[in-house]
Amino acid sequence: MEAQSKKRVAVIGCTGSVGGSALDVCRSYPEDFTVTALAADTGRETFPALCREFGAKRAVLSVPRADLPADVQLACGEKALLDLIDPAVADHFVFASSGVAAVKALQKALEAGLEVSLANKESALILGARIAPFVERGQLRPLDSEHNALWQCLAGEERSGVAKLILTASGGPFLRTPPEQLEAVTPAQAAAHPVWPMGRKISVDSATMINKGIELLEASYLFGVPASRVGAVIHPGSKVHALVSFADGASKLLLSPPDMRLAALTALSWPKRPPLKLSGIAPVSLDGLDLHFEAPTRDRFPGFFTALDAAKLGEPFAVILIAADEAAVKLFLEEKIPFTGIARLVAAMIDRYEGGVADSVEERIALYERCLAAAEELAVSGTLGGAAKKGWR
Repeated sequence: MEAQSKKRVAVIGCTGSVGGSALDVCRSYPEDFTVTALAADTGRETFPALCREFGAKRAVLSVPRADLPADVQLACGEKALLDLIDPAVADHFVFASSGVAAVKALQKALEAGLEVSLANKESALILGARIAPFVERGQLRPLDSEHNALWQCLAGEERSGVAKLILTASGGPFLRTPPEQLEAVTPAQAAAHPVWPMGRKISVDSATMINKGIELLEASYLFGVPASRVGAVIHPGSKVHALVSFADGASKLLLSPPDMRLAALTALSWPKRPPLKLSGIAPVSLDGLDLHFEAPTRDRFPGFFTALDAAKLGEPFAVILIAADEAAVKLFLEEKIPFTGIARLVAAMIDRYEGGVADSVEERIALYERCLAAAEELAVSGTLGGAAKKGWR
């Protein structure tokens, strides 16, 4: 690309692992990308250095801070994030934050026709079926490795010919741990993912495999395929990231090293495939490659099957699933519930919901917030396993 045709990139969630992967792509391909804006929650200690390195002149945080470069225009709060979504700011917006803070900003970007990469499960599940048309026309590029793999496998394919979408899971650190020992798992053990370097929350989600159930629902929404035609298998090698089975009996799979930067490169560059310049990545060697797959079991991964139950129940249980899991993982990391209590709490929140369907984005965000509070209240009340089942709405 010529200098004047560099793609201007804004990264929302720039201090997290996925946001860092997107920034490393921009760092490795300076002739193709320039970072014009950065956004995060508090920004952590790395935020000022990122502003300086990439020369980003726009910054958005949830709270002010005084240590940014003098030439950086800082704004704070939800309105500031919405104002950032503007074609005058960037050509491509990476949504890599966690939680629901960026949902309305994502909605604005999509409705404005802006190019988006998405690695925010909460936003995908709250927007729901609304997002499939944006994926179909290439405006929204999935950034999570599994959904990015499905997206690449589906490129040029008619959705009517798709028989099944299959996500892969590493199985986490307790794949071979006897189920009766899982009650004693500590936060440090659960956060030690065997393959992917990730934050504590998503590492715990991988250990319970609830994340794979959430990703199953996300895939259904992204690609407009019923949840009943999306599945998951355990693939400890983490070399195959997803498979698509077609009506004619053929299947496609995406094989690559387990590195989020490859998904970020594809999302930012699509439909081009630039030569690999990212450091520390080599193509998967086929010599002696073992592509082992196995099915998850309910005794080891009850949270995954609870997510499947949520998918069968339909709306608004996808929102309840992500909120209940958010609350449960937080409580586990604070050592207020055991590791096995995560799946129990999520199942209880789904089982005890007595409210109605939340149609609008605003109603879904409000339901998410109510579920967070109700889940924590249930967990600390000591009645999670009791006979009395108090409902919530």
